[in-house]
Amino acid sequence: MKTRKMFSVAMIFFLSLTCFAQNTAGGKLFLRDNWAIQSSSEIRSDGKAISTTGFRTEGWYPTTVPTTVLAALVANNVYPDPYYGTNINKLPGTIPGRNREMPEESPFRVAWWYRTEFSLPADYKDMHTWLKFHSINYKANIWLNGRLIADTTTIEGAYRLFNLDITKEALPGENNCLALEIFPPKGMDLTITWVDWNPTPPDRGMGIWYDVSVHATGAVAIENPHVVTRLNLPTSDQARLTITAELHNAEIKPVTGNLKGIIENITFFQEVTLGAGETKLVSFLPEAFPQLVISNPRLWWPHTVGPQNLYDLNLDFEVKGRTTDTKKVRFGVREITAWMNNFDSLHTKVFQVNGKNIVIRGGGYVQDLMLRPSDERTEADLMYAKHMNLNALRMEAPRGSDYLFERCDEEGILLMVGWCCCCSWERWRNWTPHTGDIAELSWKDQIVHLRNHPSVFTWLYGSDHFPPPDIEKRYIKVLDEYDNTRPFESSATQASSTITGPSGVWMGPYPKVYAYFPPSYWYAKLEFNTEAGPSGEQIPPIETMRMMMPEEDLWPMSESWDLRLHKAFYPIARAAFESRYGKPTSVEEYSMKSQVFQNEAVKAMFEAFTDNKYRSSGIIYWMYNSAWPKMYWQLYDYFFMPNGAFYGAKNACEPLHIQYCYDDHSVKVVNSFYKDFTGLKASFKIIDFNMSEVWSGIMDVAVGPDESRKILTTLDFPEDITGIYFLKLQLNDSSGKLLSSNFYWLSSEGDEKADFTDLSKLPKTSLNVSIQALQQAGDKSRLTVTIENPGTALAFAVNPKILKLNSGEPVLPVFWEDNYFSLLPGEKRTLQVQFDSKNLDGEKPLLKVDGWNVNPIEMGIK
Repeated sequence: MKTRKMFSVAMIFFLSLTCFAQNTAGGKLFLRDNWAIQSSSEIRSDGKAISTTGFRTEGWYPTTVPTTVLAALVANNVYPDPYYGTNINKLPGTIPGRNREMPEESPFRVAWWYRTEFSLPADYKDMHTWLKFHSINYKANIWLNGRLIADTTTIEGAYRLFNLDITKEALPGENNCLALEIFPPKGMDLTITWVDWNPTPPDRGMGIWYDVSVHATGAVAIENPHVVTRLNLPTSDQARLTITAELHNAEIKPVTGNLKGIIENITFFQEVTLGAGETKLVSFLPEAFPQLVISNPRLWWPHTVGPQNLYDLNLDFEVKGRTTDTKKVRFGVREITAWMNNFDSLHTKVFQVNGKNIVIRGGGYVQDLMLRPSDERTEADLMYAKHMNLNALRMEAPRGSDYLFERCDEEGILLMVGWCCCCSWERWRNWTPHTGDIAELSWKDQIVHLRNHPSVFTWLYGSDHFPPPDIEKRYIKVLDEYDNTRPFESSATQASSTITGPSGVWMGPYPKVYAYFPPSYWYAKLEFNTEAGPSGEQIPPIETMRMMMPEEDLWPMSESWDLRLHKAFYPIARAAFESRYGKPTSVEEYSMKSQVFQNEAVKAMFEAFTDNKYRSSGIIYWMYNSAWPKMYWQLYDYFFMPNGAFYGAKNACEPLHIQYCYDDHSVKVVNSFYKDFTGLKASFKIIDFNMSEVWSGIMDVAVGPDESRKILTTLDFPEDITGIYFLKLQLNDSSGKLLSSNFYWLSSEGDEKADFTDLSKLPKTSLNVSIQALQQAGDKSRLTVTIENPGTALAFAVNPKILKLNSGEPVLPVFWEDNYFSLLPGEKRTLQVQFDSKNLDGEKPLLKVDGWNVNPIEMGIK
């Protein structure tokens, strides 16, 4: 338990501190260190005194920012790790249900003070000084050096961004004191929500949850630069750039100067005059600045289909030869469009990148339950997406730091961004006019903040429902004014808005789409599915089950389980699981069977949506990751342990893929590249439960760009085949190199009535395992492992893993080429695995290989 707690609390928290230790970047002074917090119920002083340097803070809790109140208190050991066992139920003020009001006795029901002291550079003296808040939850009074600079009439909204002029209050060259009295969300406040993905933290995310920074400018500040790229589709050999920026004159007299821009070897400028205190939008149009018409631009693509080319725009404003402000914007030359494919009276929205159709394959992304920032965790999240061949993430509300959006640009991961369901954001009938104002301002702030990211491909201003007409018109007005470069949807459902008509996307049917459907279902219901989780109960691998709770809670199922299972959906998933694979008698058996159950269901879902292009055009798996240690809706768990669903998705989404189709028993080759492939060979084997080959075949194959081609109309399974049988598919190039391999376990009863309980009768088998010497480049470790089945029985769901030699804990994150794979008698697989040696925590690595019916083997790694 001690080691596990170090991982989940100490290591993750202090990793986040390390990520935010740097205090200056891009001309900004980030106020991250030297903070302290305290409940207003413990303080008798007012804001004027608290925000004065030298104010005594004995008894306050030291922290860094960003942090919520709960995260800071957990880091100070006021409360035990809420992610372990049943500790979350022991926190004071625990909120029953989901996102409801805080109990009267909650210590988080009152305001909390955040306070820091910091030095400002002396050269700020003759400049205008600005204090910027990325996000505060929910309202605040802000004091600086004994003066109130903004109050709750201005500072309201979890998704608002504020840039405050503090020139009069700031003390350049001296010590300054900043204090915030932060009030928690309540009632219909448009706050951060978690719905049913995890418990609601008792503070409801109260605090400063993103960056606080200070910067200085001269008389004129550059704000909200925007780069719009338009291509001459379909050739895309020319891009027309439109560049805009807001200029704000902070002086009490007019100012004239030049706004200059540079993009590589392209330069442009124009003279601008601003009145006293005036803010003006300045535009550079390609019609007036022909150098902004670029021939043969380097295009930005999602990572599965092309390179992620990025450009830098540098803007500066000069008055009489002196620069008053500079801004740098990174952007990609790309164009996102969409069209409606009407199929059997269904409207399916098909997204295009640079004029090319693309199937969206992604998952629903969440951040840490306590909103603790960590670039290292974000990096692992994104590398896992690429490893699974996914190309998109969906966010219900803008989730994740600026680092996440920047890295998605760099790695080519598309982002679907919109508001959250099942909370105040969709309870429009309870809104006041003020609520509507906060919603519109929040929408504007997020659109302006995120619009330059090429990775953001669509906006969703509704989730489970579309807004009423008056609210929808306000959201659309914001998009028309601040970003008309992307498609948008009124909701994540198929419901038709009275303002915008059919959305072209689909959600449902509730509740089974979040619990379980058999593989064949996904071939019958195909559009653009914004959220579906066909294995709603997803027990993690046993190694991380032990990191979630004490050993005595593991079996029989306990309160620790109840906290981590979805009460509405897991009974459906549990019934399907036990009917299909049998009732487990131990936690180890439960965990292993769950990996197989997940793998089968999730692989089929992704295969169906990729195969049926473009009647189907996208699938968002619900969910991608986890905000805390749980047992449902995840492709990997909170500790970054991949599960069976992870490898089902990875296999199904490989860009060139051979697959079996559950609906008509055909075999297809699915090509997601924008190029053709010829000279391929496909091979097929049907093997019965006794490992007898009952049919095989081989054929030449060619497949066109972005094509799904049926290469075998139907597989003819013998009527007298065993109750459980197996299908092996392979695709090779002309030189014999393996391009795609796929293995299915099937039932003679058909998919919907499949009974795989006899898989428990597979005889035990032993494997031959060999490893090559560990290769290291810095902290990155790479290992090649060869696994052979020398026996006469099937080795089912083979599971290699890297563990720490002494503790036996898994090394995470980890990147296996494949896992939970099966080996026929005499079959051999050579796999590579990558991991970070620093995650060994000073121990030696250990390779362990086990599986459904595999005798475990362990080997030390040198």
